[in-house]
Amino acid sequence: MREWTVEGSDQLISDRWINLRVDHCRTPEGTAISPYYVLDYPDWVVVVALTEARELVMVEQYRHGAGRVLLELPAGSCEREDPDIEISARRELLEETGYEAASWRLVSSLYANPATQSNRLHVFLAEGARRVGAQQLDRGEEGMTVHLRPLDTILPDLASGVIGQALHVSALLLALGPQG
Repeated sequence: MREWTVEGSDQLISDRWINLRVDHCRTPEGTAISPYYVLDYPDWVVVVALTEARELVMVEQYRHGAGRVLLELPAGSCEREDPDIEISARRELLEETGYEAASWRLVSSLYANPATQSNRLHVFLAEGARRVGAQQLDRGEEGMTVHLRPLDTILPDLASGVIGQALHVSALLLALGPQG
């Protein structure tokens, strides 16, 4: 299998949150694929943060796309000012929860949706998490609440949708699985 050739590209939308472009492509067999829309998001980080008591540090927040309040892991976008992705993960955990962790490990870097998105999701396991201050929420995150949930109560309920964000479920399973 070979890659497509991009014969042209036009930027349709570009702002702080999203870049939408349309590519004009050709397959190796010569078939024109145009328009093909690609979302260029910044890379994302998601943090599986565990306290010494094996409690999972979680956040509950409104998600407008779903129109629901969901229980999730601390997560967010990498910012240009962040020197590396671990700094992004540390920043998101601290901002969203007021927690820091003693031990950090990159578990995996995956594509969120490679058919239409260019960004990657970086999963971190942060152990020894402890509260060091107050949340430092961004605009739009008002009302986000922090929850500590015993790990052994979350894992059995994953299939029921206790965590409604599929990328966060996969992050949790990767971080705590046999390779994690």
